[in-house]
Amino acid sequence: MEKTLVIIKPSIPDVEFWKKTVISREYFKKIFDRALKMKWFTIEKKKQVLLDKEVAETHYEEKRLHPLFPLVIDYITSEVVDILSISWENSIVEVRKLALSMREKYIWNNSKLYNMIHASDSVEESKREHEIHF
Repeated sequence: MEKTLVIIKPSIPDVEFWKKTVISREYFKKIFDRALKMKWFTIEKKKQVLLDKEVAETHYEEKRLHPLFPLVIDYITSEVVDILSISWENSIVEVRKLALSMREKYIWNNSKLYNMIHASDSVEESKREHEIHF
């Protein structure tokens, strides 16, 4: 059994350069929830919260020197987010695969800023993120 942390981020701004209609966050959440259930993942904890700027900065600490850091913090703290603690065999890899496929199918961009979903990428990151958010 392995735990991973997922954040369903705020809606992506309807920016002209996407050239496609942006999916709503609520619709994205419904599809993601259905996909989790189909794969038998266990959602151990779930909360909806408006992230505090300090919490967001702690979460993205390793990206602090990236030029997009201030924009990422503004984006992630702009609306309520859903934070899920998910457990299952190989959940980190499996949830990341699911998140990537959903990004490609429903979000249509490879933006480092606006991607609507975060999933832990390692056991260490998952532990750190769980300590921050739960």
